[in-house]
Amino acid sequence: MKSFCVLGLFLISTLPFLPFNPYTVTPPGTTRLNDSLFVDICELSVSDWNEYSFWLKRMYGEDSDEYKACFPDSTVWRKSIYEQVAKSYFKHPAYYNFPIVGITYEQAVAYCEWRSIQVNYMLYARQNKLAYSLKDDTVGIPQIYKYRLPSKQEWEVIASLGFSKKTLKQIEKSYNPNIYNLIYPRHQGENATNAINLNTTAKVNSFWTNLIGCYHIFGNVAEMTDTKGLAKGGAWLHNAYEVTVDRDFYYKGSQDWVGVRCVCEKVMKSEKEIARDSLRQAKLERKFQRDSIKQEKLLQKQERKRGDDSDEDDD
Repeated sequence: MKSFCVLGLFLISTLPFLPFNPYTVTPPGTTRLNDSLFVDICELSVSDWNEYSFWLKRMYGEDSDEYKACFPDSTVWRKSIYEQVAKSYFKHPAYYNFPIVGITYEQAVAYCEWRSIQVNYMLYARQNKLAYSLKDDTVGIPQIYKYRLPSKQEWEVIASLGFSKKTLKQIEKSYNPNIYNLIYPRHQGENATNAINLNTTAKVNSFWTNLIGCYHIFGNVAEMTDTKGLAKGGAWLHNAYEVTVDRDFYYKGSQDWVGVRCVCEKVMKSEKEIARDSLRQAKLERKFQRDSIKQEKLLQKQERKRGDDSDEDDD
C-alpha cells in the first residue's frame, strides 16, 4: 500500500495554511537519489500488489481481462521446495509485507504505469482540493512523476552507495551476522558448511538500510531492470560471495526469486524551476564566454611573447 498510504500520511501532515506544491514533494514510497530521480525505499510488497489488483477489480470487474492479467504466478513456489508457501504467500496477511514475486516483466511495467497515473492524480487532487474518486477521468492531469523500472546503470549507482557510518556501527554490534538476506557460510574457508540464511524471502523493511534509506538493495529478491530478463542484486537463494554491484542475474518469465523496486523520475518542471534553470544556463553561458575571452587573450599574449623571443634570437 506504498502509493496511497505513504501519500495519505504526507497529506495529513501537511500544514493547511501552506500552499501545496506537487513539484517539491518526495513521491510516495521513495527516497531522493538526485534532483530528478527517486528510489523506492522498499521492494514492492504483496500488499502493494494487492492494492493494485483491488483497483483493477473495482474498475474493470472480477471477470475482466485487465484484472486477470495482474495475477502473480503462485506456482513459482511449487517449482521449488516451498509448496506450502504457494498456498498462502499471496493471500495470507502474514505475507503482506513480503516482496511480491511470481510476476513477469510486462506485469511490472503495467504496475509502474498504473502507479504513475494514480500518484499524479492524487497530487493534482490535493493541489486543487478535489475529492478522490476511483473512476475519475485522469486524462489531461499533469504527469509530473513517472514510476518505472531502473536502468542497469541507475541500479548500480544506488547499490554503490553502501552504508552510513552509523549503520556500520550498528552492524558491528549486531548478533545477526547476515547483512543481507543472502546465503552466508557459518565458517569462512574452503570447507565452509552449514550455510545460514532465511531460505526464503524476508519482510521488505527488514535488515539494514543503505546510505539513502533503501532496504534490501542486495538479497531478498533480485530486482528487475528496464532490460527484460535482467535483474540485479541477487536473492535469498544466492550465495553472498557471488552477489556484487556489477553482477547480472538473468531470468525468464516469473520466478520465486525475482521482484521489483521502482524508481520515480521527475519528468515535468514547474514554471519557477524552468525559470531557475534558464537563469542558471544563462550564467553558465556568460561564464563560458568570459573564459573563452580570457583563453583567447592568453593565447595572444603567448604568441606575442614567442614573437619577441624570436626577434631577440635574430639580433
